[in-house]
Parts: sequence; C-alpha cells; structure tokens
Amino acid sequence: MNEEVSKMIVLPQDGSAFAQKSLDYLNLMFGPQHNLNPVLMYVLPSLPLALIEEGRKKREIASSLKKINQRNEAFAENILGSAKETLVGYNFSPDRIKKVCQSPKLDIARDIVNWAHDKMADGVLLNCHGRSRVEAFFMGEVSLKLLEYSGNCPVWLLRGTVKDRNVLVAVDNSESALKAIDYAGFMLNGTESRIILFHTKRSLRRFLPKAIFEDIPGIAELWSEKAAEEIAPVMEKAKQMLTSAGIEENRIQVEIAEGSRNPAKDVLAAAGKNECGTIILGRQGDSNNKEFTMGSTARKVIEAASGMAIWVV
Repeated sequence: MNEEVSKMIVLPQDGSAFAQKSLDYLNLMFGPQHNLNPVLMYVLPSLPLALIEEGRKKREIASSLKKINQRNEAFAENILGSAKETLVGYNFSPDRIKKVCQSPKLDIARDIVNWAHDKMADGVLLNCHGRSRVEAFFMGEVSLKLLEYSGNCPVWLLRGTVKDRNVLVAVDNSESALKAIDYAGFMLNGTESRIILFHTKRSLRRFLPKAIFEDIPGIAELWSEKAAEEIAPVMEKAKQMLTSAGIEENRIQVEIAEGSRNPAKDVLAAAGKNECGTIILGRQGDSNNKEFTMGSTARKVIEAASGMAIWVV
C-alpha cells in the first residue's frame, strides 16, 4: 500500500440520525488508521426569491432576513461541529477533518457535485434519507439528482445501517465495470474488506421467451457455457487489477452465477449470501442503454437495497 496516497470523501450533513449513519459507515470501512480526509459539508437552504426581493425594497425585511441568515449559519456550524466530534470520537485526526458550509449557488445536488469536482474528491457519501424536504438528502430527490450530475465523481448511497465490511463488485464486459474495479482497488487498498467479484450470466430468457427454446435440447446449456467463456478473461483481468492495486489475493473471491431475468436481484442475492455491506457498480452496464443516466441494473439495485451502501462509479 502506498501510504502517501490520501483519499478525500465528501459527507453532506443535515443533522439527522440518518446523516450520522454516514459517519458510522466511514468508520466501519476505513477507520482512523486509513489515509482518509473526510469533508463534512452543509449547503445552506436558500430563501425564497420573493422574500429576497422584498428585502431589497424594505429595510425592516432586510434586517429580518439578515437575522435568518445568521441563524442559518449558526445552525450549520452546530451540525458540522457535532459531526466532527463524532469522527474525532472514532479517533479520526481533527486536523484531517474539513468542515465546509456553502451558500446555495444552483441547487443542493449540483453545489455538492461542483465542489467535489473542483476539489478532486474521490467520492461523495450520501445517505438516502434525511430530516426534511428542505434539508434532507434522500432517495427520489437530492440523491438521484446528485447521481445525474456527478459525472466522473463516484457517489456512495447509504441505504440503512451497514454492519459488514465485505464488498461485492458487479462485473460485466463494460468499460464502466472496469472503472468500478479500478476504483475498488484504489479505495479498498489498506482496508480489511473481502472483495467478491461477481458476474451474473445473462439468462437466455432475457433474449427470447422460454417457450421458444425450452423444447430444444441443450440450447440453454450451450448458451450458459458460452457466456461463462466470454466473461472468464474479464474476471481474470479484474482480479489482476485488484492485486496490482495492492489488494491481497486471499481477500479476493470470484463468483459467476447462472443468472435470472433480473440481474439486479441476482446482485442483491449474492451480496446477501456473501454478507456484503457494500456493492460497487459501474454507472452504465454492458447493455449500453443511454436512455437513462444510469444503467437499469444500477437503478434497480439502489431502489431495492437495504442495510447496504451502493457505490456508483
């Protein structure tokens, strides 16, 4: 492991118990001994434009808005200070923890992403639930927008409380999957996580109705054999990428499943079987479907996951 390489993770905060879980997860996966720079971030809620316009016209309104902004900043400082205390309580070095309170510029999601891009952060860890519709970071709004805007910045979505350090990396023939493997090697080097390289072979039923081929002897078995041959060199390359990144070979496991018509379900089942608290997915799968920002498998895994963190790369 290269001890000189530090990793920056942005953790948006809103003061809720859900946001606290992101701090717990960081400690579980990395702990204070890892070369990590946590960034605790709070984007101030924006005042309605109508009130701002009134404040420009009337001095008393302007004075009231100024008081609101001051309270807003004090509230943010309290949230960030409490989050820092939690990490320090986990023995993270205070000098490595950065607090960022930012006034709104575009919207919460884009403000977080733009900051992360500008500072070349290695990831954004976001809980999918928060305290309120104004302040919260939850599935369906800020988290999905952040995924949409994040571009090359990996996003970690936390769904509930994570208890296991094991990590499942979903592997297919796509360039996006190779990026996810490379990222896993970089981020997990130096941790205690066991890594499962998982591939679910595409079922023939994803191409044809079962009634079309079920009475033709051997065709399903032939397809399964060919699918295994096709993915074998990819899995070998994935394993080599991890070992080259410094991951010990005894921490890597390769698993190829027969696959069903629902690859997201296959991924979640494999994660559960292997006691994985984290799933790493490429943003776009080998279907190369550009209709959505993310591939359908990634979206379905995120929607159905519970008690897991999903890293989208």
